[in-house]
Amino acid sequence: MKKAQAKGLYFFWVIFIASLCAMGYLYNAFLLNLLIAILLCVSTFFLKNFFDKYLKYNWLSSLASTLIPVILFALPMVFVIIKSADVLSSLDPASLSQFIESTKEKISLWLYDFSPEIAHRAKDFMSDFSASNVLNYVFGMSAGFAKWGISLVINIGFIIVFLYFCFFYSRAFKDFVLNLIPFSKEQTSGIYEEISAVLNIVFFTSILNILLQGFCFGVASGFLGYDGFLLGVLYGFASIVPIVGGALVWVPVAFHQLYLGDSAGAIFIAIYGAIFIGLVIDNGVKPLLIGFVKRKIIKTSVRINEMLIFFAILAGISVFGFAGIIIGPAATALFIALLRIYDNTFKN
Repeated sequence: MKKAQAKGLYFFWVIFIASLCAMGYLYNAFLLNLLIAILLCVSTFFLKNFFDKYLKYNWLSSLASTLIPVILFALPMVFVIIKSADVLSSLDPASLSQFIESTKEKISLWLYDFSPEIAHRAKDFMSDFSASNVLNYVFGMSAGFAKWGISLVINIGFIIVFLYFCFFYSRAFKDFVLNLIPFSKEQTSGIYEEISAVLNIVFFTSILNILLQGFCFGVASGFLGYDGFLLGVLYGFASIVPIVGGALVWVPVAFHQLYLGDSAGAIFIAIYGAIFIGLVIDNGVKPLLIGFVKRKIIKTSVRINEMLIFFAILAGISVFGFAGIIIGPAATALFIALLRIYDNTFKN
């Protein structure tokens, strides 16, 4: 009897693993979007709890909970894409050519005073640098950006759909998954609460970080005569792009100041964007924001240091890109929660 049960158990696990691999292969294109939707649902589930108090129907409260992240993130991205297209369409090839040639001449004269040999080599190097080449490069990047934008819109669409169903079936799905885990109810609830608290911290910290960086750059760009609101929104969302971040905004602005002949303005915006916002705010202030959100907004007793959450965000972004903002902290919180379960339950 026991042998028959053992064979049945082995057969079940073989079929289950094969089925799991088949499901992974079948839904591979949607797994990352689904994971993002699940983690986003966990991090913003306070919205569902809020709307459930005032809306009678589950589908309506789920829809309202889904619309808030869409309004916060998707609509500003559409605004940024439209404005970026307007800026590209307004480029004047003749003025750009004049600017490039005058800049090349100034660089050559400055280098000639320093070293005629270096100036001659630099002139040969800059001979291929022309307005037509720059425009071809810009429009080539625009074509790649358009393809990336279409892919982004499609992925966001799937995430929104998955997010709605995550909210709609949230409680039943949560109970089902937690019951599958072979831990006590207290342990599984502890794992969920720890991950949920960390994701809540990341969600509010990301919003505050976007607002702070966007506001700071908007003020500086407005001081130079630009549309502070537009560039503030652009910089805020560019700040969460892996690696390059706000350089997507302040580098073109600095070059435009050079184009206008304002070298001091170009140097100011470059130092302001790269050092003050990029280093001081993004790397120095963000851990403080995490601590502020943890203690004052979320008011959670979660025992994860804010610096660990900060580095989890950086590690997640370096591996998964934008999605790593929530995947990195979620994976870290899960690992720490499992370590605590081992320490409290299995160690002895």
